[in-house]
Amino acid sequence: MESIKELRVMLQTNVLGHPILQRVPSIYITRLLLPTPVTSIQVSVAMIVVGVLAGAIISLGYIWEGLALIYVSLVLDAVDGEIVRYKKTFSMRGVYLDLVNHLVVFEAFFLGLTFAVSELWTTPNLVVLAAGVVGALTMGMRRAIGDLPRILFVRPYSERPELFRIPATPPHTHTEAATAAPRLSPRKLLRDILWGVHELHEGGYMIVVLVASYAGELLLFPGVPHYPVLSWAVVLYATTSCLYLIREIIGGFYTIEDRIASLRDWFASK
Repeated sequence: MESIKELRVMLQTNVLGHPILQRVPSIYITRLLLPTPVTSIQVSVAMIVVGVLAGAIISLGYIWEGLALIYVSLVLDAVDGEIVRYKKTFSMRGVYLDLVNHLVVFEAFFLGLTFAVSELWTTPNLVVLAAGVVGALTMGMRRAIGDLPRILFVRPYSERPELFRIPATPPHTHTEAATAAPRLSPRKLLRDILWGVHELHEGGYMIVVLVASYAGELLLFPGVPHYPVLSWAVVLYATTSCLYLIREIIGGFYTIEDRIASLRDWFASK
């Protein structure tokens, strides 16, 4: 069996997933599972079950336990792909489960967190509850909208390409000015801040933010029966998720033809 270092080179080069939060622990689990009959499909099923269970547990007020389980689910999301690449057991069922995971798990977890911090089971905070429910819905919608260009490419564009006016080649956006060294400006600073906030919606970063929020809450407000910090975290995540959904819908409307053209040219080059 290859060493951990060799497996990292083999299985973690040019792949998605956070290099520290996911890939550092995942390779150790992968190495343990590779000599066993455990398949990537089984790991994917476990990933979804653990993630949904995290949402159910955290909804009952077991915050640390729910956060730990959603992190385990996030790590398993890296493990299944590493097993696939090592054993070369690529399958459409595995891809399907991966998409189901991205559409269901974090949305269910965020919904469970909303139920907990809004104190749904006792005296609910209706503002936090409404914001969190809408936020959970928009998270799933954003994932689905991200796949729309591929869906539209397969159907209807591939079935009747003559019906659609798609540019011959995607427009070039890189100019000499754009490739020059960027200057610090208020506009660039604002763009970097907004991008940083957007990155906080990625699974690993979200877990870190929620862990820090809950730990800070316990330190700053010991004995307080409510969730003053976590409630704000839920509302902020829900609000920014709604804003990003609106941006992605509008941006997708104006760029869908270029995205279809990029997909068409990419397949033509293969």
